[in-house]
Amino acid sequence: MAFILILPLQGYAADSHNHEPVSGHNEAVSESPKEHKHDEHDHSDDHSTEQSDQHNHQHDQDEHNDNSVHLSADQIQQAGIISQIIPAEKADIPLRAPAEIRANGYRSFVVSPRVDSVVITRHVALGDHVQPGQALLTLFSEGVASAQAELRSARSEWQRVKNLGKNAAGAARYNQAENTLAAARARLTAYGLNADAELTPASFGEYQLTAKTAGLVLSDDFQQGQRVMAGSALMQITDETTLWAEARLPAESELHLTRDTRVILNVAGLEISAQISHESHTIDPLTRTRIVRLTVNNPDHRLHPGLFASATFYTQSTEAIRLVPETALMRGSDGDWQVFIESAPGEFRALEVERGRTINTAKDPQVEISSDDPSALSAYPIVVAGAFFIASEQAKGGFDPHNH
Repeated sequence: MAFILILPLQGYAADSHNHEPVSGHNEAVSESPKEHKHDEHDHSDDHSTEQSDQHNHQHDQDEHNDNSVHLSADQIQQAGIISQIIPAEKADIPLRAPAEIRANGYRSFVVSPRVDSVVITRHVALGDHVQPGQALLTLFSEGVASAQAELRSARSEWQRVKNLGKNAAGAARYNQAENTLAAARARLTAYGLNADAELTPASFGEYQLTAKTAGLVLSDDFQQGQRVMAGSALMQITDETTLWAEARLPAESELHLTRDTRVILNVAGLEISAQISHESHTIDPLTRTRIVRLTVNNPDHRLHPGLFASATFYTQSTEAIRLVPETALMRGSDGDWQVFIESAPGEFRALEVERGRTINTAKDPQVEISSDDPSALSAYPIVVAGAFFIASEQAKGGFDPHNH
């Protein structure tokens, strides 16, 4: 029993002695390589992350560079590329309206008899230019003949009484002769005739209508031998050096017009400045438009009443807008509109924009643009000429305008 008990104790002691040092040594040895490998792995991960960051940064730079087109000074000159800073500012917005050239009512007059008459002779034709005092028509009137006869008789009576004197002729006869002469003269003057002209029985009843001012015979609605009533419009004479143009604007238009509003008339290919002289406050019941009357200077007689025209009114925009020429806009690879900005000398980058209104300015048609990056539009020159060449160079490299 004693032997049996001792052997297990010695074996246990031996096992305990041999196992612990080995186990401790093996554990120390096994832990050291694991920790070393873990450190190496962490260091490798850090190095990989750093390389990945550098790669991504380099990739971003490559993408940014790929979006730019680099051109030499010679290429820019040969392609005719022009870039300039285009600020956002208020602009004149055009509004077009149909118009018609009309005679200036303030510089026109109607030729008409003041008594029933018969047209004997015309002295001018339609379209003739006349001068003040020039004879237009010769007419005959029974009423004029009677008035002329009365005037001739009144003149003779007045001359006799005047020679006798008031005392010899008597006050009553003297005053009656004077009043009769005045009445006869007034009657002829009312007919539009010269009461001081020499009168002979052979010319009784004939009289002429003359031009009151220089102008053009715009109409003549009569024939020789025709009997015309008093007040009938036989001719219209107008001074064409100044004409009217009547423009028709939509009734709902809220356009604020003043005499200083710039207006351009386009008539048969001619562009002529006009001035607003009157704005109607009533609506035409047939066309549902309101009429704006324009005054047009016509010293060379290039315009004539009856011509159709187009009137363009220019009113200032309420807010600042940015306008570029039509040639500055290009389609990107995705079909969106874009312009090119010169981000650095010789370096051009595509910038996507929204296309707005097309405005016909005094120069060429301009297009309103806006962008999600308005600072870029303000800070960099925009290519206004030669954009097609840059777009071609961009297309050769397969650039993507969305890579910013």
